[in-house]
Amino acid sequence: MARRGHSVRVLTRAVPGYPVDDEEYRGVQIHRWIRTVDRGPLFGLSFVAGLTRILRRLRGELDVVHTHQALWEAVATGVARHTLRGVPTLAQPASSGYYGEAQELMRTRGAPLLRRLILRNTHFAAISDDVAREWLDLGVPPDRLTRTASGVDTDAFRPGASAAEAELLPRPRAVFTGRLHPQKNLPLLLNAWVEVARRSPANLILVGPGSDREALMELSRSLGIADRVQFVGAVPSPAEHLRAADLFVLPSVAEGMSNSLLEAMATGLPCVVSGVGGNTDLIAPGSTGVLVPDPTPEAWSAALLALINSPEEARHLGRNALARIEDEFSLRAVVDRYVGLYRELIAKERGRG
Repeated sequence: MARRGHSVRVLTRAVPGYPVDDEEYRGVQIHRWIRTVDRGPLFGLSFVAGLTRILRRLRGELDVVHTHQALWEAVATGVARHTLRGVPTLAQPASSGYYGEAQELMRTRGAPLLRRLILRNTHFAAISDDVAREWLDLGVPPDRLTRTASGVDTDAFRPGASAAEAELLPRPRAVFTGRLHPQKNLPLLLNAWVEVARRSPANLILVGPGSDREALMELSRSLGIADRVQFVGAVPSPAEHLRAADLFVLPSVAEGMSNSLLEAMATGLPCVVSGVGGNTDLIAPGSTGVLVPDPTPEAWSAALLALINSPEEARHLGRNALARIEDEFSLRAVVDRYVGLYRELIAKERGRG
């Protein structure tokens, strides 16, 4: 958006060690103005109060407000609707399932009131069919929900040689990129890797930070596969590690539309993923990857070994995945669709005004 000449401002929480104001990143202004109290229900209340004040102050400088996540963010924009006259608010949930905002909302104290506030937003964007179903069930009118998608920078994520080759365990390599978090269901993957390691020379590379790192390392030791699993930790970008891999794996219990999966597909990797959320929108079994609907180590080890032992089939899936990204999910194509949606919402809002 910024490269196209639009003014883009990110409003987010204050983070220790980062500038509070006027940080610029690639033409995007980042304002860490929202100060929160991180204790129980006080977090939500402080977030909503802080963001509502900021939106009231900036209302004359904004054309559209787009939330990325849709719990407290969408509550705040719902509360601010009466002060944002002429400025549409677009609420975009990040995920579906247990870790998605719809189910989290219904587990939150005061859910009926919070739901009413969220539904005051002008419009909703659903990045997967699963997200769309959940929010329609919550009461979003069909004419106020648009099916959208996440996008991937195909200049940064592409097939090719990797500078990370020498620092990784030998090929063949399966790579996971993302948070080491319960949502990603990595204990299942490690349990499946016992059989993969027994029947193949493949190694597993886990790229990313997260609260589960120590527990996962201990699990890999207890399973006897510590020498076949590499924990890379946080990296500025996973692009080099994806280029150094032979396949990508994502065993999550819930996803919206996974950026990690989009990046792996853009790199031309065959992908083995759980049959949940936006994974099912991106992966066509036998064409662009492998869906594993059964969350058992046996099902996962069988799916992984089938690709490891069939390199030609793996290359076929990777080529098809890359072609689908280039056709439908490149950043250029996705930004085109969002700009069109923004213009439509702005025109309708100003027409009502």
